[in-house]
Amino acid sequence: MRKVDASRLLLLKAEIVSDLEAIDRIREAVSEAMLAVAPSQVPSPVVRSGLALYLHDFYQAIEQILTRITRTLNGFDTAGESWHIDLLRLASREIEGLRPAVISESTRRDLDRYRGFRHYVRHGYDRDLMWDRMQGLVESLPGIAASFRQDTAAFLDVLTQMINEIEKRQS
Repeated sequence: MRKVDASRLLLLKAEIVSDLEAIDRIREAVSEAMLAVAPSQVPSPVVRSGLALYLHDFYQAIEQILTRITRTLNGFDTAGESWHIDLLRLASREIEGLRPAVISESTRRDLDRYRGFRHYVRHGYDRDLMWDRMQGLVESLPGIAASFRQDTAAFLDVLTQMINEIEKRQS
């Protein structure tokens, strides 16, 4: 692990918690938006655009958490064309002697679908936000948000232990 002091880890922990709160707000907004859509109905283009932005922001917040963790603890660099994919892979791996996996392999696979959709939203200039492409992501979001939160909670416990160990050595 890169040499990191307790104050930097405390800041990392606070940033993660703040980003998790943003993810919760996004999850709630998606659920609320879907209440206005009948189960067999295709949402209007305006609603699909809003949901696409929420899906984008959902993954963006998750990627922000993973980037903060891997940059702080591993010195991860966001350079290169494949860094988004590399980030998910790195976050799903235990780095022996440094840190446990931040997310499970199952969560990584699920998040990769959102990464791909975020790319589509961000780089599609004349996109038709097809409901059949979005529907599964919208419907899966609450469960995947819960899985990510569970994985991250376990990681936050380890981070707290790391902070306590550093503070013990300094006293």
